[in-house]
Amino acid sequence: MAYGQDFDMKEYIRKRMLEITELKDREVFKEAAGDILSAIYEYNQHAYEELEQRILDECTPAQNRYAVYISLTDQQHYDETDRFLHPMQMEDTKKTKISCQDINDALSEGKQLRLYTVYIKGTAAQVSQMLRQGERIFNGTIKTAKREYRASFCVKRNTRYMQMIEELYAVFGVNFQPWLTVCTAYLSKLVDVYLCASEQIRDGEEIDRVQADFEEYASLVRYNMIPLWNLCPMTEKTSTYPNPCVDKINYEHQFFAQRLKPDCEYLVRDTDAEITNIRRLNGDLYITCPIEKPCEWNLYEVHQRTDKEKYQYPVLSNQYKESFSGNITEMFRQSIKTKAEMARLIEAFDYGDYLTFRGFELCKEIPPECRESNYNMDSFLADEVRTGTARQPLVIQFTARDPANYLNEDIMSFLVTQVQRIFPDYHCAGEII
Repeated sequence: MAYGQDFDMKEYIRKRMLEITELKDREVFKEAAGDILSAIYEYNQHAYEELEQRILDECTPAQNRYAVYISLTDQQHYDETDRFLHPMQMEDTKKTKISCQDINDALSEGKQLRLYTVYIKGTAAQVSQMLRQGERIFNGTIKTAKREYRASFCVKRNTRYMQMIEELYAVFGVNFQPWLTVCTAYLSKLVDVYLCASEQIRDGEEIDRVQADFEEYASLVRYNMIPLWNLCPMTEKTSTYPNPCVDKINYEHQFFAQRLKPDCEYLVRDTDAEITNIRRLNGDLYITCPIEKPCEWNLYEVHQRTDKEKYQYPVLSNQYKESFSGNITEMFRQSIKTKAEMARLIEAFDYGDYLTFRGFELCKEIPPECRESNYNMDSFLADEVRTGTARQPLVIQFTARDPANYLNEDIMSFLVTQVQRIFPDYHCAGEII
């Protein structure tokens, strides 16, 4: 008889007991097998379940506790009471006001004036083409209460949010946490709109609207968008006087658990501090450093997802799947030698609703159609160690679940960036077939 997950020990003993014809023998069997064996079986089952849970807990990567989630919303749907995702920059929650004085001063000095940021809801290739055209001039108008003024505009890639990701890389290093590529699909589609030229606006007029005609890109442009992530900046002072360490050099700064959230992790943002250790014990946070007096620390409060929140745009993350295979993939980042191992790495991320891995191919050069649809989400890393200068192209092939989804190329870029980290001596690119 096969003992599977649905095996019922009590039912099995009951059936065997009914096969005994002698009542006295059946009574003895019921007492011995029905009570004693059932208790032993239940004890073993409970012990196996505890052992399995302990193994899974030990295999759960610490990185998942510091996973970065990013989404997007507009000012109209922004919820200030949300406890999971927060604006990357709080000024995005306020409407941008532009004065005629700012415009006239910039134009008189021959400078371009940054007006606002827009989101391009298009593919990675479309955004790349829009920005690749250099300082392409778009016509438009500046409307006041009295009249309209003709103006010209240009767009440039927004770098403010990517700068925050680059700073986050340094924060992870200070906190002794391994870096895992942040999925910056939304951030790569943000562009800044600049005023290049305009008719002279009369002093004292109040500007109602600044409108650029983005021509073939007009249907892709979204205004007043707010990038969100699950990191909330905060400042916290050492809860008590620092305790000197046995090395007579460092001091341990303690933050009481009552002042921290039990369901959140914390990252120290002070990258200039000489920190030697960070640990969490019984809810308290301890920072070991040479600073001998209580001081204020800049922290990131890392909020965990509960799957209760609903957002206007899908939430993208760099978290591994909550599965044994996903956890093992994070623990043992070994080199990839086979197609199955590459598939295991790619499928460890929860993006199966977007793309399915098909295979890879070594080429002489990157196909032209792949160049604009790929970008490295870790492009800011400048401390990688590579051997050799010539890297052979490696094209990773995917199929899209929904070919019309404008995020497919961005998700592909995120997954290819993961492979690129393990294959530094190859030039990796993705292709949707």
